[in-house]
Amino acid sequence: MNSNFHKQILIGGLAGLLVFVLVYVFLGGKRDDLSALKGANTALKQDVDRGYALKDIYEKLRIKVAQHEKEIEELVSIMPTDTDRGEIPYRIKKLADASGIEQVSFSLLPPIAKDYYTEFPVQFTFRAGYHTLGQFTSLLSGYGKIINLTDLQMKRDTTNPLYPVSVTCKVSAFVYNPAKPAAAPVPAGAARKPASPVKKDSGD
Repeated sequence: MNSNFHKQILIGGLAGLLVFVLVYVFLGGKRDDLSALKGANTALKQDVDRGYALKDIYEKLRIKVAQHEKEIEELVSIMPTDTDRGEIPYRIKKLADASGIEQVSFSLLPPIAKDYYTEFPVQFTFRAGYHTLGQFTSLLSGYGKIINLTDLQMKRDTTNPLYPVSVTCKVSAFVYNPAKPAAAPVPAGAARKPASPVKKDSGD
């Protein structure tokens, strides 16, 4: 009995070991597949996260671009046109008269071209009082178009009690220049026009 019992235990143990080995071998490939799928799933999740991050960045950049375009449109709308800048001497004269100062002279200076605008400076000479000059600059700051007052120089004039200050300054108008389209590139293989053949004298 004991011998048969031990044989049964031994046979059962061997059978269990055989089943374990078969299961281990059979499931080994499945475990590798599972590891590969888990790795691929992790990589996909990372790609999805990057996609959401890029989408978020894109939306933020799109909003910023729209804001900048709106600001540019607003600035362009208050930049002087060619017609406006041609009327600058007349407009400045009206502001001077309204302030109680005398415009003595003006001279157009050469324009200065920039990337997106051209500056058109005008040199002015005025006779003024200190308070009336302050009123003039205040009116100038409220001008409806983008202009700039620079190179302001004041010199006291004791010979004229009505206008005790001689003033020179430069007023510039900035005219917007839209970006010019780039010139079309010449194809590398474009054929050049052949030179005219030179005729040789035969000597006859």
